[in-house]
Amino acid sequence: MSKQTTSLNDLIDVLEDSRDFYRDAAGDADHAQYKQLFERMAATKASIAGELKTKVAALGATPSDGSVGGSLRKGWGEMRAKLSKNSDVEYISQLEEFEDRIVHAFREAVNDSEHAEVRAIAQKYQPQVEQDHAQMRDLKHSLGRNG
Repeated sequence: MSKQTTSLNDLIDVLEDSRDFYRDAAGDADHAQYKQLFERMAATKASIAGELKTKVAALGATPSDGSVGGSLRKGWGEMRAKLSKNSDVEYISQLEEFEDRIVHAFREAVNDSEHAEVRAIAQKYQPQVEQDHAQMRDLKHSLGRNG
């Protein structure tokens, strides 16, 4: 696998991990507004990951489908949410941390990738990634979960 496809698969991993966690959170959400938000965020992650997978396949490599670390992190977040007095707030806190990972991965691809094509692809999606992160960060802070 080339460094180019490895870089794209790294982005796919964080998106797929996040998508899965958003889907699970939507299924467990207590409030309709959060369920809708989580479903929309999952769809956004799936859409971007789908386009990146198409690019990886076009380059002759096998697209990734998430990471083991992401699955473990998701499991930990789900357990914390289920044990919390307010699972929606705990999910929001954990999902915002996933958004941090996504933003970091896209910024790294834009700023540090050796491949112009990877940088261009990451730049294309970076505004949406930044917007999603800001929305979850602001929601987390509005609910008093600053840590």
